[in-house]
Amino acid sequence: MTEMFDMLRELTDLPGVSGYETPVREYITERLGIAKVARTDNIGNLILEIGTGRPHIALVAHMDEVGLVVTKIEDDGSLRFRKVGGVDDRILLSRKVKIHTANGPVNGVIGIKPPHLMTDPEEMKKTVSFEKLRIDVGTRSRKETERLGIRVLDSVTLEKGLERLGRDLVVGRGLDDRVGCAILMESYMRLKNAKLRGRLTCVWSVQEEMGLRGAKVIAHTLNPDYVIVLDTCSSGDSPGVDEGHLQPAILGKGPAIRFFDSASIASPALRELARELAKRRKIPVQEIVAGGTTDATAVQEAGSAVIPIGVGMRNTHSTTEIVSLKDIENAVRLVVELVKSLSGRDSSSE
Repeated sequence: MTEMFDMLRELTDLPGVSGYETPVREYITERLGIAKVARTDNIGNLILEIGTGRPHIALVAHMDEVGLVVTKIEDDGSLRFRKVGGVDDRILLSRKVKIHTANGPVNGVIGIKPPHLMTDPEEMKKTVSFEKLRIDVGTRSRKETERLGIRVLDSVTLEKGLERLGRDLVVGRGLDDRVGCAILMESYMRLKNAKLRGRLTCVWSVQEEMGLRGAKVIAHTLNPDYVIVLDTCSSGDSPGVDEGHLQPAILGKGPAIRFFDSASIASPALRELARELAKRRKIPVQEIVAGGTTDATAVQEAGSAVIPIGVGMRNTHSTTEIVSLKDIENAVRLVVELVKSLSGRDSSSE
Protein backbone atom coordinates (compact mmCIF):
# COMPACT_ATOMS: atom_id res chain seq x y z
CA MET A 1 0.00 0.00 0.00
CA THR A 2 2.99 2.31 0.44
CA GLU A 3 3.60 2.37 -3.31
CA MET A 4 -0.04 3.22 -4.00
CA PHE A 5 0.03 5.98 -1.37
CA ASP A 6 3.14 7.47 -2.96
CA MET A 7 1.56 7.42 -6.42
CA LEU A 8 -1.63 9.02 -5.11
CA ARG A 9 0.40 11.71 -3.38
CA GLU A 10 2.23 12.51 -6.59
CA LEU A 11 -1.03 12.56 -8.57
CA THR A 12 -2.87 14.80 -6.11
CA ASP A 13 0.08 17.20 -5.89
CA LEU A 14 -0.50 17.99 -9.56
CA PRO A 15 -2.95 20.69 -10.66
CA GLY A 16 -5.58 19.40 -13.06
CA VAL A 17 -8.67 21.58 -13.05
CA SER A 18 -11.05 20.72 -15.89
CA GLY A 19 -9.56 21.99 -19.14
CA TYR A 20 -6.08 22.19 -17.58
CA GLU A 21 -5.21 18.49 -17.28
CA THR A 22 -1.81 18.60 -19.02
CA PRO A 23 0.35 18.07 -15.89
CA VAL A 24 -1.62 14.95 -14.98
CA ARG A 25 -1.45 13.57 -18.51
CA GLU A 26 2.32 14.16 -18.64
CA TYR A 27 2.83 12.46 -15.27
CA ILE A 28 0.87 9.35 -16.28
CA THR A 29 2.72 9.14 -19.60
CA GLU A 30 6.12 9.38 -17.93
CA ARG A 31 5.33 7.12 -14.97
CA LEU A 32 4.07 4.32 -17.22
CA GLY A 33 6.70 4.89 -19.91
CA ILE A 34 4.09 5.01 -22.66
CA ALA A 35 5.14 8.10 -24.61
CA LYS A 36 5.87 6.09 -27.77
CA VAL A 37 2.69 4.01 -27.73
CA ALA A 38 -0.01 6.31 -26.28
CA ARG A 39 -1.74 9.16 -28.07
CA THR A 40 -3.66 12.27 -27.10
CA ASP A 41 -6.84 13.10 -29.01
CA ASN A 42 -8.01 16.59 -29.93
CA ILE A 43 -9.89 17.21 -26.68
CA GLY A 44 -7.01 15.98 -24.51
CA ASN A 45 -7.89 12.37 -23.61
CA LEU A 46 -4.83 10.14 -23.11
CA ILE A 47 -5.42 6.88 -24.99
CA LEU A 48 -3.39 3.67 -24.81
CA GLU A 49 -4.40 0.62 -26.86
CA ILE A 50 -3.27 -2.98 -26.50
CA GLY A 51 -4.16 -5.57 -29.12
CA THR A 52 -6.70 -5.47 -31.94
CA GLY A 53 -10.10 -6.81 -32.89
CA ARG A 54 -13.04 -7.79 -30.73
CA PRO A 55 -14.10 -7.75 -28.03
CA HIS A 56 -13.06 -4.17 -27.43
CA ILE A 57 -12.82 -3.34 -23.73
CA ALA A 58 -12.20 0.20 -22.49
CA LEU A 59 -11.10 1.30 -19.02
CA VAL A 60 -11.86 4.96 -18.32
CA ALA A 61 -10.87 7.32 -15.48
CA HIS A 62 -10.99 11.11 -15.58
CA MET A 63 -7.89 13.21 -14.92
CA ASP A 64 -9.62 16.50 -14.09
CA GLU A 65 -10.66 17.91 -10.74
CA VAL A 66 -12.95 20.69 -9.65
CA GLY A 67 -11.34 24.06 -8.97
CA LEU A 68 -11.34 27.73 -9.92
CA VAL A 69 -10.22 29.99 -12.76
CA VAL A 70 -9.15 33.64 -12.63
CA THR A 71 -11.69 35.91 -14.36
CA LYS A 72 -10.46 39.40 -13.44
CA ILE A 73 -7.57 41.23 -11.78
CA GLU A 74 -8.93 44.12 -9.69
CA ASP A 75 -7.21 47.52 -9.36
CA ASP A 76 -6.19 46.62 -5.79
CA GLY A 77 -4.37 43.50 -7.09
CA SER A 78 -6.90 40.95 -5.83
CA LEU A 79 -8.40 38.31 -8.11
CA ARG A 80 -11.96 37.56 -9.07
CA PHE A 81 -12.70 33.98 -10.06
CA ARG A 82 -15.36 31.55 -11.09
CA LYS A 83 -15.90 27.94 -10.15
CA VAL A 84 -15.02 25.05 -12.46
CA GLY A 85 -17.22 22.04 -11.77
CA GLY A 86 -19.26 21.34 -8.67
CA VAL A 87 -17.48 23.46 -6.07
CA ASP A 88 -19.52 24.18 -2.93
CA ASP A 89 -19.28 27.82 -1.83
CA ARG A 90 -19.05 26.64 1.79
CA ILE A 91 -15.54 25.22 1.30
CA LEU A 92 -14.02 28.40 -0.17
CA LEU A 93 -13.73 30.66 2.85
CA SER A 94 -10.38 30.89 4.62
CA ARG A 95 -8.52 28.72 2.09
CA LYS A 96 -4.96 28.73 0.86
CA VAL A 97 -4.87 28.45 -2.94
CA LYS A 98 -2.33 28.19 -5.73
CA ILE A 99 -2.66 30.14 -8.96
CA HIS A 100 -1.02 28.17 -11.77
CA THR A 101 0.66 30.67 -14.08
CA ALA A 102 2.88 30.25 -17.14
CA ASN A 103 5.81 31.13 -14.86
CA GLY A 104 4.90 28.65 -12.13
CA PRO A 105 2.54 28.51 -9.14
CA VAL A 106 1.75 31.61 -7.06
CA ASN A 107 0.39 31.43 -3.52
CA GLY A 108 -2.88 33.09 -2.64
CA VAL A 109 -5.58 33.18 0.02
CA ILE A 110 -9.34 33.41 -0.07
CA GLY A 111 -9.79 35.43 3.10
CA ILE A 112 -12.63 35.68 5.57
CA LYS A 113 -14.13 38.71 7.27
CA PRO A 114 -13.25 38.40 10.99
CA PRO A 115 -16.07 38.57 13.56
CA HIS A 116 -14.41 41.66 15.04
CA LEU A 117 -15.47 43.62 11.96
CA MET A 118 -19.02 42.29 11.74
CA THR A 119 -21.91 44.47 12.85
CA ASP A 120 -24.66 41.89 12.36
CA PRO A 121 -24.41 38.67 14.48
CA GLU A 122 -26.37 36.81 11.77
CA GLU A 123 -23.61 37.45 9.25
CA MET A 124 -21.50 34.60 10.62
CA LYS A 125 -24.30 32.12 9.89
CA LYS A 126 -24.54 32.93 6.19
CA THR A 127 -22.76 31.20 3.31
CA VAL A 128 -20.86 33.72 1.21
CA SER A 129 -21.29 33.16 -2.54
CA PHE A 130 -18.15 32.94 -4.67
CA GLU A 131 -19.09 36.11 -6.56
CA LYS A 132 -18.43 38.10 -3.38
CA LEU A 133 -15.05 36.54 -2.68
CA ARG A 134 -11.57 37.49 -3.90
CA ILE A 135 -8.14 35.90 -3.88
CA ASP A 136 -5.46 37.87 -2.05
CA VAL A 137 -1.98 37.35 -3.53
CA GLY A 138 -0.23 39.86 -1.28
CA THR A 139 -0.17 42.75 -3.73
CA ARG A 140 -1.59 46.28 -3.75
CA SER A 141 -2.16 46.93 -7.45
CA ARG A 142 -3.04 45.29 -10.76
CA LYS A 143 0.47 45.90 -12.10
CA GLU A 144 2.05 44.28 -9.07
CA THR A 145 -0.14 41.21 -9.52
CA GLU A 146 0.63 41.03 -13.22
CA ARG A 147 4.35 41.16 -12.43
CA LEU A 148 3.84 37.87 -10.55
CA GLY A 149 2.84 36.36 -13.89
CA ILE A 150 -0.85 36.06 -13.06
CA ARG A 151 -3.25 36.38 -15.98
CA VAL A 152 -6.96 35.98 -16.57
CA LEU A 153 -7.78 32.29 -17.28
CA ASP A 154 -5.05 30.93 -15.00
CA SER A 155 -6.38 27.90 -13.13
CA VAL A 156 -6.55 27.85 -9.32
CA THR A 157 -6.49 24.88 -6.94
CA LEU A 158 -7.33 24.72 -3.25
CA GLU A 159 -4.34 23.56 -1.25
CA LYS A 160 -4.29 20.34 0.78
CA GLY A 161 -1.60 17.70 0.46
CA LEU A 162 -2.29 13.99 0.81
CA GLU A 163 -1.98 12.60 4.33
CA ARG A 164 -2.68 9.34 6.09
CA LEU A 165 -5.70 9.13 8.37
CA GLY A 166 -5.65 6.17 10.72
CA ARG A 167 -4.29 2.84 9.46
CA ASP A 168 -5.95 2.53 6.05
CA LEU A 169 -7.46 5.87 5.05
CA VAL A 170 -5.94 8.82 3.21
CA VAL A 171 -7.20 12.40 3.02
CA GLY A 172 -6.50 15.15 0.51
CA ARG A 173 -7.66 17.22 -2.45
CA GLY A 174 -8.32 15.89 -5.95
CA LEU A 175 -8.81 12.25 -5.00
CA ASP A 176 -11.85 12.53 -7.26
CA ASP A 177 -10.65 11.20 -9.60
CA ARG A 178 -6.93 10.69 -9.16
CA VAL A 179 -8.02 7.51 -7.36
CA GLY A 180 -9.50 6.25 -10.63
CA CYS A 181 -6.36 7.33 -12.50
CA ALA A 182 -4.21 5.32 -10.10
CA ILE A 183 -6.47 2.25 -10.36
CA LEU A 184 -6.26 2.43 -14.14
CA MET A 185 -2.47 2.84 -14.06
CA GLU A 186 -2.02 -0.17 -11.76
CA SER A 187 -4.53 -2.25 -13.76
CA TYR A 188 -2.60 -1.51 -16.95
CA MET A 189 0.66 -2.63 -15.31
CA ARG A 190 -0.94 -5.93 -14.32
CA LEU A 191 -2.59 -6.52 -17.70
CA LYS A 192 -0.05 -5.26 -20.24
CA ASN A 193 1.67 -8.63 -20.58
CA ALA A 194 -1.45 -10.75 -20.23
CA LYS A 195 -2.58 -12.77 -23.25
CA LEU A 196 -5.89 -11.04 -23.91
CA ARG A 197 -8.17 -11.65 -26.87
CA GLY A 198 -9.32 -8.53 -28.70
CA ARG A 199 -8.42 -4.96 -27.82
CA LEU A 200 -7.96 -3.25 -24.45
CA THR A 201 -8.02 0.54 -24.46
CA CYS A 202 -7.00 2.56 -21.40
CA VAL A 203 -8.38 6.09 -21.40
CA TRP A 204 -7.55 8.87 -18.98
CA SER A 205 -10.30 11.33 -19.89
CA VAL A 206 -10.70 15.09 -19.55
CA GLN A 207 -13.42 17.52 -18.50
CA GLU A 208 -15.61 14.99 -16.70
CA GLU A 209 -16.45 17.61 -14.08
CA MET A 210 -17.76 19.93 -16.82
CA GLY A 211 -20.25 17.55 -18.40
CA LEU A 212 -18.42 14.31 -19.28
CA ARG A 213 -16.95 16.01 -22.34
CA GLY A 214 -13.92 13.77 -22.85
CA ALA A 215 -16.01 10.63 -22.46
CA LYS A 216 -18.47 11.83 -25.10
CA VAL A 217 -15.62 12.01 -27.59
CA ILE A 218 -14.42 8.54 -26.61
CA ALA A 219 -17.91 7.10 -27.05
CA HIS A 220 -18.16 8.25 -30.64
CA THR A 221 -14.57 7.65 -31.77
CA LEU A 222 -13.61 4.37 -30.09
CA ASN A 223 -16.91 2.45 -30.12
CA PRO A 224 -15.97 -0.07 -27.39
CA ASP A 225 -18.12 -3.12 -26.61
CA TYR A 226 -17.56 -2.96 -22.86
CA VAL A 227 -16.57 0.01 -20.71
CA ILE A 228 -15.42 -0.13 -17.10
CA VAL A 229 -15.45 3.35 -15.60
CA LEU A 230 -13.22 3.95 -12.58
CA ASP A 231 -14.30 6.75 -10.27
CA THR A 232 -15.26 7.52 -6.69
CA CYS A 233 -18.70 7.58 -5.12
CA SER A 234 -19.89 9.86 -2.34
CA SER A 235 -20.38 8.03 0.93
CA GLY A 236 -22.70 8.73 3.82
CA ASP A 237 -20.24 6.75 5.94
CA SER A 238 -19.04 9.86 7.72
CA PRO A 239 -19.53 11.30 11.20
CA GLY A 240 -22.52 13.62 11.29
CA VAL A 241 -23.73 12.83 7.77
CA ASP A 242 -27.17 11.34 7.14
CA GLU A 243 -27.16 9.57 3.77
CA GLY A 244 -30.95 9.64 3.71
CA HIS A 245 -32.50 7.23 1.19
CA LEU A 246 -29.21 6.19 -0.43
CA GLN A 247 -27.21 3.12 0.59
CA PRO A 248 -23.79 4.42 1.67
CA ALA A 249 -20.55 2.97 0.36
CA ILE A 250 -18.74 1.99 3.55
CA LEU A 251 -15.04 2.81 3.46
CA GLY A 252 -12.88 -0.30 3.76
CA LYS A 253 -15.64 -2.71 2.70
CA GLY A 254 -14.56 -2.97 -0.92
CA PRO A 255 -15.17 -1.14 -4.20
CA ALA A 256 -18.76 -0.28 -5.06
CA ILE A 257 -20.70 -1.34 -8.14
CA ARG A 258 -22.66 1.81 -9.04
CA PHE A 259 -25.65 0.04 -10.61
CA PHE A 260 -27.92 3.12 -10.47
CA ASP A 261 -26.93 6.77 -10.27
CA SER A 262 -28.53 10.07 -11.25
CA ALA A 263 -28.08 9.59 -15.00
CA SER A 264 -27.26 5.98 -15.87
CA ILE A 265 -28.01 2.32 -15.15
CA ALA A 266 -25.17 -0.16 -15.44
CA SER A 267 -25.36 -3.21 -17.67
CA PRO A 268 -27.20 -5.99 -15.76
CA ALA A 269 -24.97 -8.59 -17.44
CA LEU A 270 -21.78 -6.83 -16.34
CA ARG A 271 -23.17 -6.37 -12.84
CA GLU A 272 -23.80 -10.11 -12.54
CA LEU A 273 -20.36 -10.90 -13.95
CA ALA A 274 -18.70 -8.54 -11.44
CA ARG A 275 -20.59 -10.15 -8.57
CA GLU A 276 -19.69 -13.65 -9.75
CA LEU A 277 -16.00 -12.84 -10.17
CA ALA A 278 -15.82 -11.04 -6.82
CA LYS A 279 -17.34 -14.05 -5.07
CA ARG A 280 -15.04 -16.49 -6.85
CA ARG A 281 -11.89 -14.46 -6.15
CA LYS A 282 -12.95 -13.42 -2.64
CA ILE A 283 -12.89 -9.72 -3.50
CA PRO A 284 -15.15 -7.67 -1.19
CA VAL A 285 -17.61 -5.53 -3.14
CA GLN A 286 -20.60 -3.34 -2.37
CA GLU A 287 -23.63 -2.56 -4.51
CA ILE A 288 -25.07 0.91 -4.24
CA VAL A 289 -27.48 3.46 -5.66
CA ALA A 290 -25.37 6.61 -6.01
CA GLY A 291 -25.93 10.31 -6.48
CA GLY A 292 -24.22 12.23 -9.27
CA THR A 293 -22.94 10.41 -12.34
CA THR A 294 -19.78 9.29 -14.14
CA ASP A 295 -18.26 9.01 -17.61
CA ALA A 296 -20.34 5.82 -17.92
CA THR A 297 -23.37 7.93 -18.83
CA ALA A 298 -21.69 9.35 -21.94
CA VAL A 299 -20.33 6.08 -23.29
CA GLN A 300 -23.52 4.19 -22.54
CA GLU A 301 -25.51 6.57 -24.73
CA ALA A 302 -23.32 5.51 -27.67
CA GLY A 303 -24.28 1.85 -27.18
CA SER A 304 -21.54 0.36 -25.00
CA ALA A 305 -22.28 -2.00 -22.13
CA VAL A 306 -20.96 -0.17 -19.05
CA ILE A 307 -20.19 -0.79 -15.43
CA PRO A 308 -18.95 1.99 -13.12
CA ILE A 309 -16.68 0.78 -10.32
CA GLY A 310 -16.48 3.33 -7.53
CA VAL A 311 -14.30 3.75 -4.46
CA GLY A 312 -16.29 5.10 -1.53
CA MET A 313 -15.35 8.66 -0.60
CA ARG A 314 -16.16 10.96 2.28
CA ASN A 315 -16.38 14.72 1.73
CA THR A 316 -16.45 14.66 -2.09
CA HIS A 317 -15.36 17.85 -3.90
CA SER A 318 -13.57 19.26 -0.90
CA THR A 319 -9.99 19.54 0.36
CA THR A 320 -10.66 16.71 2.81
CA GLU A 321 -11.72 13.88 0.51
CA ILE A 322 -11.16 10.53 2.27
CA VAL A 323 -10.75 7.08 0.71
CA SER A 324 -9.51 3.64 1.75
CA LEU A 325 -6.29 2.20 0.31
CA LYS A 326 -7.73 -1.31 0.76
CA ASP A 327 -10.71 -0.37 -1.41
CA ILE A 328 -8.33 0.89 -4.10
CA GLU A 329 -6.35 -2.37 -4.12
CA ASN A 330 -9.54 -4.45 -4.28
CA ALA A 331 -10.82 -2.26 -7.11
CA VAL A 332 -7.66 -3.06 -9.08
CA ARG A 333 -8.16 -6.77 -8.44
CA LEU A 334 -11.78 -6.60 -9.61
CA VAL A 335 -10.89 -4.64 -12.76
CA VAL A 336 -8.18 -7.13 -13.73
CA GLU A 337 -10.56 -10.06 -13.29
CA LEU A 338 -13.29 -8.33 -15.30
CA VAL A 339 -10.95 -7.58 -18.20
CA LYS A 340 -9.61 -11.13 -18.30
CA SER A 341 -13.11 -12.57 -18.25
CA LEU A 342 -14.53 -10.20 -20.87
CA SER A 343 -11.59 -10.73 -23.21
CA GLY A 344 -12.67 -14.33 -23.57
CA ARG A 345 -16.27 -13.45 -24.44
CA ASP A 346 -18.08 -13.02 -27.73
CA SER A 347 -19.34 -9.42 -27.59
CA SER A 348 -22.09 -10.15 -30.11
CA SER A 349 -23.82 -12.40 -27.57
CA GLU A 350 -24.39 -9.59 -25.02
